[in-house]
Amino acid sequence: MNVNKVGNGISTLVDYSQKERNVKNSKAVSKSNNDKLEISNEAKVKSSEISDTNKLTLVKERINNGFYNKSEVISSVADSILKELRGA
Repeated sequence: MNVNKVGNGISTLVDYSQKERNVKNSKAVSKSNNDKLEISNEAKVKSSEISDTNKLTLVKERINNGFYNKSEVISSVADSILKELRGA
C-alpha cells in the first residue's frame, strides 16, 4: 500500500504554528483589560465645536474647492504653527 502526500506538508505546519501564536496572543490580550481612556474636558469641548454640522460642511466644501491649497492659507497655517511652537 502507498500513501501519497498532498502538497509539501509545510502549509499544515505553518497553519498549526500560526494558530498557536494566535492563541498565545489572545491570552496575553485578555489579561491586560485594565487599560483606560480618559478624554480631557478641553478635548470634549473641542469635539463638540467640531461636530457643529454647519462648520463641518464649510470645511468639507473648502477641501473640495482647494481652498486649503492656496499659498496664503498655507502661509497662515505655517505662521500659526510657528507661533504655537515659540509659545507666543
